[in-house]
Amino acid sequence: MALLIGNSKYEQHPDGYSWSALPNPVNDVEVVGEALEAIDFAVTVVSNGTKAEMSEALDRFSAESADAEVVIFYFAGHGFEYDRRNFLVPIDAPIKVGEHELEEEFVDFEKLASRLSHAGTMLFILDACRTGSDFVGPGQGVEGFQPTSRSAPTPIVMTRATTLGGGQPIQPASAGVNDYDFPPGANVAVLFSTGRGVPAYDAAPPPTHLSPFALEVSRFIGLPKIEVSSTFNAIRQGVYDRTKVFSPPQAPYTYNSLPPRVYLSENDARNRNIDLEQTEGLNVTLEEMARTDENILILRVLAEHTVEEIQWLADNNDPVATYFLGYMQEFGIGVPRDLEKARATLEKAAAFETPYGELELAYFLHHNGKNAADRQRAVSLYESAAGRDFAKARAHYARVLMAGVLVEQSPENYRAGLEQLKQATESKYPYAFYALALADGAENQAKWIGSLEALRQDGDVDADHWLCVFNVQKTNYDIALPLCENAAEAGYADAQAYLARANHEGWVSEPSPRLAKHWMRQAISSPDLPAGLCAQLLTMRMELGDVGFETSCSRSS
Repeated sequence: MALLIGNSKYEQHPDGYSWSALPNPVNDVEVVGEALEAIDFAVTVVSNGTKAEMSEALDRFSAESADAEVVIFYFAGHGFEYDRRNFLVPIDAPIKVGEHELEEEFVDFEKLASRLSHAGTMLFILDACRTGSDFVGPGQGVEGFQPTSRSAPTPIVMTRATTLGGGQPIQPASAGVNDYDFPPGANVAVLFSTGRGVPAYDAAPPPTHLSPFALEVSRFIGLPKIEVSSTFNAIRQGVYDRTKVFSPPQAPYTYNSLPPRVYLSENDARNRNIDLEQTEGLNVTLEEMARTDENILILRVLAEHTVEEIQWLADNNDPVATYFLGYMQEFGIGVPRDLEKARATLEKAAAFETPYGELELAYFLHHNGKNAADRQRAVSLYESAAGRDFAKARAHYARVLMAGVLVEQSPENYRAGLEQLKQATESKYPYAFYALALADGAENQAKWIGSLEALRQDGDVDADHWLCVFNVQKTNYDIALPLCENAAEAGYADAQAYLARANHEGWVSEPSPRLAKHWMRQAISSPDLPAGLCAQLLTMRMELGDVGFETSCSRSS
């Protein structure tokens, strides 16, 4: 079951103290509601809700959803934080209010969440972060289009003492909602439309009648057999990519206490009217496959094609579809995990003699091979894929050679690995510059870091990420943290973990438990967090007294 509230037509008052009207929230909840109905959610939509209408809808929904397996609450509109409490703004709410009137005029999010909590899974999706309007500078954005942000004046909360005393001092609130503390043991996930101090754009082309956040939610939320954490990560990446032409880009963030394998849909609703003969090839370029993580690409592919379409393309000898299908089977993305099927599919992908097919089969045999022959074949496939001038393959092959993994560790292999990395830099692959800065001698370190900095200046956030990692490893914390913030906002789990540690341990300033918890929750909710960092954050979580489901780190190393 799902309850969606979209507030656009905020009442305007002649004294000028009014919440600004928002063009698109009512459109947002309509399109998100349609996406949820397509995967058989019972959806209730409230458009332009007053305080009374929102309260009535919440009372009714709370009673009706008590036995539901999965419950979703989605809000698009104004919101703010006051005294560490979050409030959602009805269309008839004043902007100037006494402290004792907050619960009368606004919806207390924490109390709302407690009312909706039940034995099943609870998802909160909040597009209520509004922080100013003039964010796009000259020459930025898209030609012919000026984006609008969901801006809000900061609400004014007057304390009871101020009101009674007749004085002027007031207690300001913060625009946008803040982190939410889960009830202990709850299966909860929260997705915020943007981070602190970053605008939530009301529209970004195309199309302009929806927010970029709602567009990406509706695009990904119905994908079958995709874990909620992966779905939320895909939404974040989609919004970031859609708005990165603006300054600043919008970067949603998420954290959750869900167990593994929580899906919103088991079956693809798009299959009901499918004509496989009309299936077009996958819209992924060789350059994207050479530079972008598969987890990002595969969800984009699944947003555009059903599993049946990908299977049909693979059956009809499409090399790209065959590669992606094998990856899906290998990791259980969109289909059940099946290593036997994955090997057969990846063998077929490699037989097309594409670098991506050879690289993925090499990785499979490296990590899932049954004998020495499989592992030796993995080395040959790494070498072959690297020889096709595929940057990602060159980096993998370099690690094999330099670390003595699968091959003999020797000076000759180390030099050969360095050469692979140097050739990968010709494709401007950020990891290669980072690896060379560590491995190519102290005399060359400044050169490789300078090249990585140049990529960062050109807007490559992956360069921010690897500069963050490098400077953390070198304990250059004052240099690292701004870089880590950029990477963390873009969704890099290790950068989020470093910010959590920095705020917990006080790397460059006084410890901040609030910020430590904020970044820790995001990092620990990501399936991409390395196991070592995950273990550190689980210890930190106990020290901070935070609650959550995650108690182990069975993830990638």
